[in-house]
Amino acid sequence: MPRVSVIIPTFNCAAFLKRTVESVLTQTYTDYEVIIVDDGSTDETRELVTQWEGKVRYLYQSNQGVASARNLAVSKASGEFLAYLDADDMYYPNRLEAQVAFLDAHSECGLVHSDVTILDESDRVISSSFNRETGRSVPKGNCLMYLLEHCHIQVPSVLERRVCYDRIGGFEQRAHPAEDYLHWIQVALHGYAIGYIDKPLAMYRRRATSASASPYKNAEGLCEMLRILLEGNASRERLGAEAQRVIRRRKDKIERNLPLIYRGAGRTDLARRKSVALLLKSPTELDLYVDLVKSYLFPLARTLRKLRKL
Repeated sequence: MPRVSVIIPTFNCAAFLKRTVESVLTQTYTDYEVIIVDDGSTDETRELVTQWEGKVRYLYQSNQGVASARNLAVSKASGEFLAYLDADDMYYPNRLEAQVAFLDAHSECGLVHSDVTILDESDRVISSSFNRETGRSVPKGNCLMYLLEHCHIQVPSVLERRVCYDRIGGFEQRAHPAEDYLHWIQVALHGYAIGYIDKPLAMYRRRATSASASPYKNAEGLCEMLRILLEGNASRERLGAEAQRVIRRRKDKIERNLPLIYRGAGRTDLARRKSVALLLKSPTELDLYVDLVKSYLFPLARTLRKLRKL
């Protein structure tokens, strides 16, 4: 029975999948299994995976999203540790070796993550050591309050204990595309410390077509994630009063900014609907009326600009 299960969900990522899988098969640590869940791909993913027969387990499901695909993979996994890897990202060769050793030495940690290298769609390096180069702080230790305000954990850098995943109950589909962020918060919420290795062990790819590249989808996912954290009595009890205040404040701030985010994405229909919903909750807030008017004026302004060019 392998100690590590590498979990790879994929959807129409055949163009990147070969490099992703090869980065696992060349690991210095060898006690692992690889499980790929094809989440309803319509490209040549199925044919591509045949070259790794005997080295990779391939599962197929109709398109249900990345959280569902990860959960399916874990349900078939036998490893003590779960290594996450999206189908367009990659590992450095010592990734598993370094992180298994870390969790073996730090029983208090439910997961360990690391710095990452950021790539573009053509494998060009945007940042070789993102956390260090940007100077941003990272979650480590007992850091629930920090995590409630900052994600700063990249999926391909995470190795999680299976017992931790089982205690939480997997990835929450409703929070897309913030299902991974919610999961890291839940790790801390269940009393586990977060481990960190201060060097890049994975490569994260920025793609214009990914869900995380959409500002309004990100904002919607964050709002849903924060709502989920507050919805159950057990969850609220674990959070405590201060954490609940932080969550409500952040949720209110994101929701208040949604009309602007929608307009910036050209979704004036959504901006209008959100402004009305916010007005129903806070009818005396004058700025909300301004947002509603702007949702009508922006399309008109675009039309006038086009007419001037004729």
